[in-house]
Amino acid sequence: MFLVLGAVGLVPLLVLGLLSFSINRAEIEKTVGRAQEATALAAARACERWVAQSIEELQLSLTAIPFDQLSAAETATVLRIPYRQVEAIDVIALLDEKGNALAPPLVEAKRVGLLPPEADLDEFARHIPLDYAVAAGTAIGPPWTSQGRPGRLAIALRIGTPGSAPKVVAAQLSLAQLDRELHELEQDGTVAWLVDRGGLTIAGQAGVATSAGERALIAEGAASRRTLARILRRADGKEWLAAFAPVGELGWGVVVAQPAALALHAADRVGVYTLFWAAVTLVLVALLGALLSRSLSAPIKSLSVAATALTEGRYDQRAEVESKDELGKFAEAFNHMAREVRRRDEEIRGWNAELQARVESKTAELKAAQDQILRTRRLAALGSMGAGLAHELNNPLTAIGGIASLLHQQLGADSPYGGMLQLLDEQVKRVARIGAGLRQFAEQERATAGRRFALQAPVLAALDACKTELVAHGIALTTDVRAPLPEAQGDPAQIQQLVGHLITNAIQAMPGGGKLTVTVADVGGEALKLSVSDTGRGIPENIRERIFDPFFTTKPQASGVGLGLSIAHTVVLAHHGKIVVDSAEGQGATFTILLPAAGAAAHLS
Repeated sequence: MFLVLGAVGLVPLLVLGLLSFSINRAEIEKTVGRAQEATALAAARACERWVAQSIEELQLSLTAIPFDQLSAAETATVLRIPYRQVEAIDVIALLDEKGNALAPPLVEAKRVGLLPPEADLDEFARHIPLDYAVAAGTAIGPPWTSQGRPGRLAIALRIGTPGSAPKVVAAQLSLAQLDRELHELEQDGTVAWLVDRGGLTIAGQAGVATSAGERALIAEGAASRRTLARILRRADGKEWLAAFAPVGELGWGVVVAQPAALALHAADRVGVYTLFWAAVTLVLVALLGALLSRSLSAPIKSLSVAATALTEGRYDQRAEVESKDELGKFAEAFNHMAREVRRRDEEIRGWNAELQARVESKTAELKAAQDQILRTRRLAALGSMGAGLAHELNNPLTAIGGIASLLHQQLGADSPYGGMLQLLDEQVKRVARIGAGLRQFAEQERATAGRRFALQAPVLAALDACKTELVAHGIALTTDVRAPLPEAQGDPAQIQQLVGHLITNAIQAMPGGGKLTVTVADVGGEALKLSVSDTGRGIPENIRERIFDPFFTTKPQASGVGLGLSIAHTVVLAHHGKIVVDSAEGQGATFTILLPAAGAAAHLS
C-alpha cells in the first residue's frame, strides 16, 4: 500500500524534479565551466607573456654590453644593468660553456630586504639549462619552489661574438608577480594557481596539497594542450568546479577552481525545492498508509521479516501474529517450519565441521610425511655421495696436486707448461672444495641443542670476517642491531657460517658495488629476526623456489657449486627457524631469518 501510494503521489514529483534539477545543473555547470576556462586561459596567456617579456627585457639589456672586452671585476659591475632593469631577476651570473663562473654572481636584496639563502643559490645552479643555451641561444629551465616561497625559474642566454668562446648569462626569475596576479583572481571563493608540467604548484596556493582529481585534470590538460573544466573533489573533501588552461609552449598550466556549492547554487535551489515537496508528499503518504496498515500490513510485514531472517540463516526471528484468522494460522505453521529448518541445519553444520576437520588433519599429516620422505631421501643420497666423493677423491687429488706443484717448481715459471700446471692445480683445488662443501652440507643436518648465545655476536663476527671483501667490491655496509635482544639457542659457529654464506651471496650479486643492510631485531620477545638485504640484480621469479636446492646456482661455473644457500637453509632448520626471501629481478634481494628465542632457565626454590 505504501508503494502504491508513493507511486501515485511521490514518483511523478521526484521524476520531474530530478529531471529539472539535472538539466539545470548540467547547463549551469557548462556555462560556469566555460567562464572559468576563459579566466584560466587569460591567466595562462598573461603568464606566458610575462615570461617572454622578462626574457626579452634581459636580452635587450645585454645587447650593448661588450662582455669579451671586460675584466671579471668590470663584468660583475656591468651585470647590475640587467639586474636592475628586469624587476623579476633575483640572481644573475656570467658562465663559460662548461658552467664555470667568469665573475661572482650578483645577488642583492631588491624587494623584501632579504638575500636568497645559500641553498637557493645551489638550487639555482642545478636548474640552469646551460647545454641548451649553448646549443640554441636561449633556454628555460624547469621551475622549482622551496620553503613556501613563490616559485623560481632559471633562464640562460648565450652571448659573445662569432668565433669567440661562447658565454652564457644565467638569471633566476622570481614568480612572485605571477603569484600576486593569481591571488587577485581569488574572489567569491575562487582560487587560482600555476603548475609546471609535472603538476607542482609554483605560484598561488603555495603549500596546499593537490587531490587525485586535481592531478588527473592537470595531467589530462597538459597532455591534450587544451582547456578543460570538470567537477572534482579537492583535498578538503568538498566538490569544486575546476578549469585548466595550458601556458603556451612552456608546458605549464593554470588551474582556476570555485566551490561547486557557489558555482551551481541556482541548480541546487531547484533540488532543494524538489526535496521539500517530496518530503511533504511523503508525510501525506505515511499518514494515509498508517491508517490502512493496522489491519493488513502489520501481519504481512511480520511474516516478511521472519521469512527474510530465515533465508539469511537467522532462526531467532519469529512471525509475531496474534490473530486467529488465516494469517495467524499461517504464521504458526511458518514458525514450526523455521524450528525444523534450524534443527536440521545445525546437524548438517556439525557433520560438515567434523568432516572438514578430519580432511584437513589427514591432508596436513600426508603433506608433512611426503615432505619429510623427500627431504630424507635427498639428504641421504647427498650424504652418501659426499662421503664417497670425499673418501674416493681425497687421496688421488692430493697426489695430483702434489705432482702438479712439484712439476711447476722444477720446470720454473718460464716453462711453456707452467700455465697448464697452474690450471691443473686450480681445478684440483676446486674439486677438493666441492667435496668439502658436500661434507659440510651433510654435517649441518646434525641438529644439536647447542647453548644460549647472543645472536648479534656471530652476526658481527661474520661481518668483520667479510669486511675486506666488502670494501674491495665497493659495497657500503649498514648494520642495525636493535638491543636489548633475547638470547638464541644453538650453535653460534653455525649461525656465523650462515651469515657468511648470505653475505657472500650478496657480494656475488653486486659485482659493481652497492649497499648491504644487516638488521637484527626482536619479535615480541619470543623470536629473533635477522635480515640481510642487498641492492644487487635480484632473483627471477621463475627460479625463486629452487634457490635452496643443493647444487642449484645461476652463477658462472667458477663462482661456486650451489651449496651456500642450501647450507644456510639447513642451518636455519637445524635451529628450528624459518628463512624466506623477498626479491624482484633487478631490485635486489632480502633474506629474512626467524629464530626462536631461548627459553627461560628453570629455577628451583
